[in-house]
Order: sequence, then C-alpha cells, then structure tokens
Amino acid sequence: MRRQFAVIGLGNFGSQLALELARRGAEVLAIDGDAGKLDAVKDEVAHTVRLDATDKEALAEQRLAELDAVVVSFGEDFEAAVLTTILLRETGVRRIIVRAVSERHERILQMLGVNEVVLPISEAVTRLSTTLMLTGVVDSFALSRDDTIAELAAPESVVDRTVGEVRFREQYGLLLVTIRRVVKVPQLFGLLDRTEERILGVLPPEARIERGDTLIVFGPKKAIEKLAG
Repeated sequence: MRRQFAVIGLGNFGSQLALELARRGAEVLAIDGDAGKLDAVKDEVAHTVRLDATDKEALAEQRLAELDAVVVSFGEDFEAAVLTTILLRETGVRRIIVRAVSERHERILQMLGVNEVVLPISEAVTRLSTTLMLTGVVDSFALSRDDTIAELAAPESVVDRTVGEVRFREQYGLLLVTIRRVVKVPQLFGLLDRTEERILGVLPPEARIERGDTLIVFGPKKAIEKLAG
C-alpha cells in the first residue's frame, strides 16, 4: 500500500518535499491557499486542495487523521503554523511534522507538544522524505546517493534474537552500527525508577535485540526498507 502524506504550505521547502515524496512513490495531498503554488505541483502529486489551513472546518473535511503524516511548512508565517498545528491535533492527526525557521520557533512548537520539528538545511528535504518513506525509520542521513545511516525501531522479525543470529550483513546487506536502548535506572528511598537512553557501543555477536530498541544501521536505502518491513 502506498504511503499517504499531506504537505500544508507550498513554499520552497513544502513544494520540494511534496515533489520528492511523490517521486518516491507516495500519495501526496498538497494544500495551500495560493492557486499558483498548487498549479506548480498538480501534475506531480496525487491531489491538490486550495484552502485556508487555519479554517478548522475546511481542514477537518480533508480527513487528514487517516494519513501516515502531515507536514506543516509555512515559512515565516509562524502564527499560521502554530494555529494549523493546534487544529491538526484537535482533528486527531497522529503524526505532525512542522517546519520551523529558527530555534526559538522550534522551542515554542516543542512546548505545544510537537516532537518532530524540521529546521531546513540544504539536505533537509531529502533527509525528511527518506525518513517518511521508510516505515519504522526514526531518522536518516544520506552519505551518498545510494547509502544511508538510519535509525529505526527494531522490527518484530529481529526482536529477541542475537546480532549473530540475525546476520545483518548476510541477510540484509546492512551494517548494524549500534543499538540505542531505553533502560530503567533504580532510584533510592523507594522513588519510582527513572528511564534513560543508552548507546550500547560496539555489539558482540551474542548481544540480544529487545523490543523497543532503536537500531542504527548503515547501507542501501532498499536494504533498510527491507529490514523495516
């Protein structure tokens, strides 16, 4: 099944992301209030809709909660980005990614509960489109046209197996760089245990992969997609 995304706001970043996702095979809904910007992408993306994204009723009619993710990219119009983000949360959208233009904007969005904020740099469009298209991938960084370092949630196919048993290189053509794991840290005086994130370093063959682990792998994008399932 094709992955489905909406991109709200078709400035330079938003339009490039919409086109890149479409090029990678996703079904993209492009939303903007400017007919000219919609015309520029309509031949490449699956759907275009002209509307004011700060209009709650108009936004709700698009049934965005059914999509894999919604990306909000308004550039300098930060007020519109914040209002649209709040409306998306109210309509039940599960994954919201917002473009910020400064670290100050990023901090404000995080205070609103937005966990995925993009501060565009030269590789941002390619990086985000790769992350979105690879199911289960948390983040990625392309080292060349073909090879990527990616973080992905450990798929069920490798959970409770050792690194040696999985044979990442032979089975998937990937190098398992390391594992990031959230562990419980006991507290004194009967306090509730706290959790912290740890990098496991160089992994011996007998290291066992646990549910909830984040795998950091290196290799071709198609191989990462195969592992992610």
